[in-house]
Amino acid sequence: MTPASWINLGIVIVYLVGMLGLGLWLARFIRGGDDYFIAGRSLNRWVICGSIMATNVAALYLVGPAGNAFEAGAPLLLMAWSGNMLAAIAAVTFLPRFRRLGLTTITELIQQRYGSVVSVCVSLLWIIFYALFSGVTMMTCATIVTGAFNVPDSFHLPGLDTFETVTVAVAAVVVLYCLASGLLAVVYTDLLQSFLIIGGAVILLPLGIHAGGGLEALFDPERMSPDKWVMWRPSGPDAGTDYLTILMLFVLGLPYWFTSQYMLQRSFAGKTVHEASKGLLWAAVLTGPLTLCYIVPAMAAGMNPEFQDLPGGPDSILPYLAQRVMPVGLGGLFLAALVAASNSTASSYLNSLATLFRQDIHRPLQPESDDRRSLQVGRMVTVAAGLVGLGYAVYSHRIESTLLDSAWKIGSIFQPTLFIVVAGALFFRRATPAGGIACLLMGIGYTSLAASGGLAYVGTETGLENIPLLSEFFAWDHGSAPVRALVGMPLSAAVLIAFSLVTGRGETGETRDLFGRMAYRRAGWTPASRAGAVVAAIGLVAMIGFGFLDHRLPDSFRPWNVVGYLSVLTLFVAGMIFASDALLPVPEEDLGEQAPIERSWLARWLATGRAWAIVYGLAVVLVVVIYMLA
Repeated sequence: MTPASWINLGIVIVYLVGMLGLGLWLARFIRGGDDYFIAGRSLNRWVICGSIMATNVAALYLVGPAGNAFEAGAPLLLMAWSGNMLAAIAAVTFLPRFRRLGLTTITELIQQRYGSVVSVCVSLLWIIFYALFSGVTMMTCATIVTGAFNVPDSFHLPGLDTFETVTVAVAAVVVLYCLASGLLAVVYTDLLQSFLIIGGAVILLPLGIHAGGGLEALFDPERMSPDKWVMWRPSGPDAGTDYLTILMLFVLGLPYWFTSQYMLQRSFAGKTVHEASKGLLWAAVLTGPLTLCYIVPAMAAGMNPEFQDLPGGPDSILPYLAQRVMPVGLGGLFLAALVAASNSTASSYLNSLATLFRQDIHRPLQPESDDRRSLQVGRMVTVAAGLVGLGYAVYSHRIESTLLDSAWKIGSIFQPTLFIVVAGALFFRRATPAGGIACLLMGIGYTSLAASGGLAYVGTETGLENIPLLSEFFAWDHGSAPVRALVGMPLSAAVLIAFSLVTGRGETGETRDLFGRMAYRRAGWTPASRAGAVVAAIGLVAMIGFGFLDHRLPDSFRPWNVVGYLSVLTLFVAGMIFASDALLPVPEEDLGEQAPIERSWLARWLATGRAWAIVYGLAVVLVVVIYMLA
């Protein structure tokens, strides 16, 4: 490695040790299980915003799409941007209903609607999914380290290669970090990392564009093919990331933003429903331009011959750029934030599954268990799940699966059906236990069989593929994640509704009581909230229209089509921030109580809107200044 690489590596190590130390310091605020699992319901909107940004934008959802953009162009911007739209909708629809029930885990609702059998099955499925997905984030972290620092092949454990050895080291750090102080450590270190990720974007955007040939190169059709700026692409062998993939991202975004224990656990930890919802909304509006700041440099790098044939493959383009174009030291700090955010994301998944195990499996089996014993069990489950994630990471590496393919493979198996079960519990009054069980069996059964290749075998052996209507169904590529997701979700919904209607006897008293507790009186419309609703509606209609028109636009419109889409997305989410005041419940009375963490220097200085305004204001100025000086 070069001297510059050693300096950056040293900064990464010091930063990680510092974050671990911060997690240990935050352990002083842990007084019981609620503090460990849901941060004592003490988080304000700015902490929630920072945590969501760091874990959603950074790590997998930054490194993976940047690697895809390096080769294929802009379409995967919609991975983040469709998520921003869904986050804004979730903040005013699903989240308030969850908060009215005072949940710690979503499966508490499943227990009340479908009974213990469905609840335990859903918990186990989520635990398996989160354990596997933590492995994808471990892979992401290992990709950053190996891509940035060119780790020598001689660095490996017996039976493992260099990448797998780095992944083992990452897994150890992730588990230790998660064991330190639970969700409280995760969200406050996320807050710090979100500021560093913004700073990295500020530096990388102008320097990355300059390294690719400057702004003029992005607008030059001879150097940057206009097709790379097309976001909604018709399906076909040469389409690359086509509209089926984008629709899959939308389908998988529904469970991620609306019903995921991993994402909603931060909202459950909010002080009030307004703080939780506004945190989600602000994260949605602030991450839009941030994502663009990382995708565009990756696309620009694709024009530079020096950046071809990357040692770690396309997924390593961001860490490679950090080493090559960012100043020594600042590049190390940015890489440290990416590594730490990857660790934090994995820790969030492990913390969520530990919460599920504690609430839905351990407590019913041992109701007399005290907080101390619950913490011990949660930490043991965390270690076991970390080992499962490590195994999936090594497996994915050995079959040469990319970060996104590894994520989509398991996401398309578990998420569509789990979303339907939870959505049915929230909104379908006639859902029954039999319907829930049938939904899980059919939905997970189909996606698992399709992913393993067994569906084609069934069609051939049974002769079903020769029946006229079914022949079309079996002709689809069920081995691909987009097809699994797009078939699995409506199939699960149809089964839940059909079996519930057949086995149900109308709405029960328990169901009426539950829906009564979820109901709330809205705050009411004001001129500002009405204006926000109009703005949001205009933005939403424009986004939908864009999906039909994008690939038909003339080449002269590119890359302005990307800027235009970001503008209407921001318009929609900003409108939702104002409209949410009318859509959310009447604000709760502030009793003036403060959790111990709220009196700390960390909360007073960084968990404020003022801190965010300063960071983004400086970011805008620095982007212009750095590009002019580059």
